[in-house]
Amino acid sequence: MLKRLLSPLTLFNQLALIVLLLALLGVAGMSLASWLAQGIQGNAHAINKAGSMRMQSYRLLAAIPLTEQDSALLDEMEKTTWSNDLAQAAQQDGQQDKLAALQHYWREVLEPALRRAQNADQVKPHVAGFVGRIDQLVTTFDHTTELRLQRIIQLQMGMAALMGLLIIFTVIWLRKRLLRPWQKLLTMAQAIGQRDFTHRVQVRGRNEMATLGIALNSMSAELAESYASLEQRVREKTAGLEQKNQMLSFLYQANRRLHSQAPLCQRLSPVLSELQHLTPLRNLELRVYEYEDEENYEEYTYQPDSSCEASGCNLCPREPAPQPCESTPQKWRLTDNHIQYGLVLAQLPIGCSLTHDQQQLVLTLMEQLTATLALERQYERQQQLVVMEERSAIARELHDSIAQSLSCLKMQVSCLQMQGATLPPEMQTLLSQMRSELNTSWRQLRELLTTFRLQLIEPGLRPALEESCREFSEKLGFPVVLDYQVPPRLVPSHQAIHLVQITREALNNCLKHARATACGVSVIHRENQMTLTIWDNGRGIPDNGERRNHYGLIIMRDRAQSLKGDCQVLARPNGGTQIVVSFIPEIATGANHESP
Repeated sequence: MLKRLLSPLTLFNQLALIVLLLALLGVAGMSLASWLAQGIQGNAHAINKAGSMRMQSYRLLAAIPLTEQDSALLDEMEKTTWSNDLAQAAQQDGQQDKLAALQHYWREVLEPALRRAQNADQVKPHVAGFVGRIDQLVTTFDHTTELRLQRIIQLQMGMAALMGLLIIFTVIWLRKRLLRPWQKLLTMAQAIGQRDFTHRVQVRGRNEMATLGIALNSMSAELAESYASLEQRVREKTAGLEQKNQMLSFLYQANRRLHSQAPLCQRLSPVLSELQHLTPLRNLELRVYEYEDEENYEEYTYQPDSSCEASGCNLCPREPAPQPCESTPQKWRLTDNHIQYGLVLAQLPIGCSLTHDQQQLVLTLMEQLTATLALERQYERQQQLVVMEERSAIARELHDSIAQSLSCLKMQVSCLQMQGATLPPEMQTLLSQMRSELNTSWRQLRELLTTFRLQLIEPGLRPALEESCREFSEKLGFPVVLDYQVPPRLVPSHQAIHLVQITREALNNCLKHARATACGVSVIHRENQMTLTIWDNGRGIPDNGERRNHYGLIIMRDRAQSLKGDCQVLARPNGGTQIVVSFIPEIATGANHESP
């Protein structure tokens, strides 16, 4: 029990004890001062009463001789002389005798004199004696009040000295028990914050500061052990985050590049190049199908310094690269809603593998490539749809205006011919010529309307030419040979429609006039120039053939001029005719083109 009583108090208890002592000293000082102040307050009331008695004495002196109405003044003087304030103050200060003498003088001397006096001079000495006794009593009260004020001042000074000593002791105690240990602990905490786990703190005693110092020393030792392993993990995580950041940056830049207005080869080749730097994949190759035709595709390969020198180029040539000893082929199909857009091929060296992040990167890039090719396909379809809608509108206008006018003229000429007996022979001959010309114009207009109402099922030049060759093969009775040597997706839709129309016009002429047993269509792209040739082994071009078939040839030449090219009608050396159209294809960049 004794040991427990002698054991040191905690810092909190010690600080609470000091605060309690300061509070007790303050309360004691205030209590004593309050007790002394009560006596001073009683003397003040007594002095006020004494002053009132002095004034009342002079009022009575001024009222001599007294009447019945002045009895109230005497009663008030009587009441003031025997007031409780005077009695209590006299009792506190030990002046009961002086107060009793003053009361006796009033009752036995001054009051009877006031009642008998007929003028003021008779009682003035008595009033002076009464006021003198009041002044002596007030002087005694003043002296006692001064003594009490001195005691209060001495008490306050003593209490202030005690509190000052206690505060000095508290400051010294705080510096020794709290401030210095706290500074040591703070220095150690700052060292820990600066990753210095070798610093140690020494705090003596068995209080909270010493316990906290021991805990900090233990924590610093444990942190020193765990920080090394954490640094290694942080380095690993940082490397992973940097790699992911590179992948995200690559995907962002790839998305921007793929959705730019540059030609497709300039968009795809840098993406394949950057992908080869981020993954172990080698020999990357992208095949873009021409409308789900896996045998006809456009190939894009990885190029270290790929650049498009010609605006109409198809692909940069593949540079020979050293092949690894062994590798595993990899492929990803670019599909969307069962539509085949292309295929990505790559080689993965033996011993290398794609991490989970790299697999996600490749899959995300495949989705971006699929979306890009889908948008390209949709843009081509929209272009073709715009061209078809415009041509249909022109066909409707021709049918509703010129066709109806020609029909009306034919009926009017027929009506005139029915009156042949009444017309001169020259007029009948002129009507026959007019009817023949109207029939020719009507037939040419029908061919033109058929041409304008041509619908392309699939966007692109090759499917349209194949469809036209199949159609005329059935009409001619023998196959129309198609030799197509053009890279996929090279000719934009607004130019492809002109080529299809020229081909159909030429095949139609072969059907009507050539009497051929063989014909064919060839499309060749060489040195950035495209050549379309429609040939047959028919009877060739007569001397006046161009005059008889002038309308179709004019249309073909107009279309060649729309392509900014040239159209030539030539005789074949072995018989027959060939129509040769040469032009330079445009690179589709999303710009507006003139509709045919």
